[in-house]
Amino acid sequence: MNCERCHDRPARYLVKQVINGQTVGELNLCEHCAAEHGDLPAAPGQTVEAPFSIQQFLAGLVGDAGEPGGAAPPARETVQGLRCPRCGRTYPEFARTGLLGCSECYEVFSAQLQPLIRRIHGKTRHEGKTPVRSAVDLRRRRERDALRHELAEAVSREDFEKAAELRDRIRKMDGTAAATS
Repeated sequence: MNCERCHDRPARYLVKQVINGQTVGELNLCEHCAAEHGDLPAAPGQTVEAPFSIQQFLAGLVGDAGEPGGAAPPARETVQGLRCPRCGRTYPEFARTGLLGCSECYEVFSAQLQPLIRRIHGKTRHEGKTPVRSAVDLRRRRERDALRHELAEAVSREDFEKAAELRDRIRKMDGTAAATS
């Protein structure tokens, strides 16, 4: 196996990031890259449990492996030619450093970032916790949005009876919300 950082020399060291007793990242490094990392064990073949930055962790995940999870890597020339028009960051720079240059990089490198985000978080859509005080309002807003979406679909299907029913439910919700505010 070659080094996951330089991809040139054979990997002799396994560097693990351990948080609260759980391994959250691993890098197979050659002697040169392990020395740059600053955590050389006494002998090759040993495991080093060392903290490293999230950028190093991301760079190790991205590398040249392509899409995480065993899928086929994107065409090398396609990825190599990607450049953010705003900041000039290239995808190979992101893969090497784990750092994006600006907010537009997220859109430019979206196809490459989605599998990485899915691998790290399990999903690509944020579903955080809701504060208790705003949970009721958020639930109503989501229900109202779902009804509006359903209404638009009913109108496009020309199911006007269903559309009228949905319209009335939305109006009732809006009236209830206005009365409680």
